[in-house]
Amino acid sequence: MDIEPARKRTGHEDIFIGYHAGDDVQVTYAGKFFRIIHNYHVATKKRDDVLVYWSSSRCFEHRNKIARELFRHIPAHSFGRCENNVGGGDRALDFYPDCAGRANKTEWWDHLHCAMSHYKFVLAIENTIAESYATEKLYYALEAGSVPIYFGAPNARDLAPPGSFIDGSAFSSLEELAGYVKKLAADPVAYAEFHAWRRCGVLGGYGRNRLASLDTLPCRLCERASRMGGRHAPNATTVS
Repeated sequence: MDIEPARKRTGHEDIFIGYHAGDDVQVTYAGKFFRIIHNYHVATKKRDDVLVYWSSSRCFEHRNKIARELFRHIPAHSFGRCENNVGGGDRALDFYPDCAGRANKTEWWDHLHCAMSHYKFVLAIENTIAESYATEKLYYALEAGSVPIYFGAPNARDLAPPGSFIDGSAFSSLEELAGYVKKLAADPVAYAEFHAWRRCGVLGGYGRNRLASLDTLPCRLCERASRMGGRHAPNATTVS
């Protein structure tokens, strides 16, 4: 299994598991979405003063450059190591005590996911831009009830709910993107349209992406192996 963009077969696999639909068994990051019980609190009200949330601790320059330029034009909070502007460290609970959870059973990453839910928009930039490669960066933002500002898979419309995110690459400049985001934040009706999909549930390409998530991998892998004849298949590789 290799679910990173640089994946490649070694030539010794019976079954290759990757993120692309063309792989033997596809696996996506789109699972565990409409949970009955969250591991963290989700805010019911969004901030109007600071519009964008970002958190990244792997400081790739192409991502930092986008964040730096965008944040010049729009109020934003960065909670990670990269371009941090909230005072460093795990400051989520300092900003949002409601993120402590019941009996403090949440972890630091739950605090960040909860903090994310207080913002109308979440900046989501993939490490690598590749077709069909959409990670938790996109899906965490959707789960938090926010609108992702997404820089990633060029076919993201096939992977996410319809009308649920802003395609950052569709704008001629980050200043233009910031202007659009600010205008959208000030228009409750236009902003609500980005959440209309939530009334419809899991549809289309997003539905297919969910069905191929890590959550369902064990069963789908067993089904594939069974169709191939399992360990008794003529060309099966035995690993000891």
